[in-house]
Amino acid sequence: MRLRAQRDSGPWANRAGTSATSLSRRAVGLRTAVPALAAACALAFAPEAAAGEAGTHLIAELNLGLGIAPSDYLGPNFAYGGLFGVGGKFRDFPLRFYFVTGADSVNFEGDGTNPNTGTGFSAERTYVDIFGGLRLLLPIYDQIRVYADILGGAGYIDGTVTRDDGPAIGKQDWYAEFIGALGLQYRWHEYASTGIRAEVLFGGQDAEVLDTYAGEGEGGGVRFTVLVTQTWHI
Repeated sequence: MRLRAQRDSGPWANRAGTSATSLSRRAVGLRTAVPALAAACALAFAPEAAAGEAGTHLIAELNLGLGIAPSDYLGPNFAYGGLFGVGGKFRDFPLRFYFVTGADSVNFEGDGTNPNTGTGFSAERTYVDIFGGLRLLLPIYDQIRVYADILGGAGYIDGTVTRDDGPAIGKQDWYAEFIGALGLQYRWHEYASTGIRAEVLFGGQDAEVLDTYAGEGEGGGVRFTVLVTQTWHI
């Protein structure tokens, strides 16, 4: 019994204690290092994870912003609209594809002086756009996405120009149009994102008769719109 007690209190016991302490410290170090390493990997591969996540199949979007008329005498004004889309993505491929359809509207007003006659005029013009086409959406970093819309459809114009020295003339007509748009989204929720969208709309050259009557030359059929967007993903 005395020999066993002396042996237990000898150098072997000290070595065992030292080994146990070392193992304990290593375990604590591993418990600290593994979460840190996992966090670092998560940050390093966040873009890849976002790009590879499952895509949603339905989107609904509301837009509100500022429309810029094709004619200088028509001031900018509020534009609004929305769209609905159906689509998704291929497996292990980051690009999303959506077939979208929707409508926008904007009303412009303005006045000026006819440079040819020196008489004043007032004008009003409303555009309604009904469109459909393809949206290509790509996650680029974390919850940030960019997209491009390639759209076509029909536009309706209802405009009048009233001159002080003559009768008012009007133009109401449907026309074919093409719309290109670029957008940026932040996916702040699994089912929602907020962003900004810029559009260029081609069409409606028939409205140049209104510009001619106002004496302002031909404004052309190109309009621009900048919109804040709210999108829901399902």
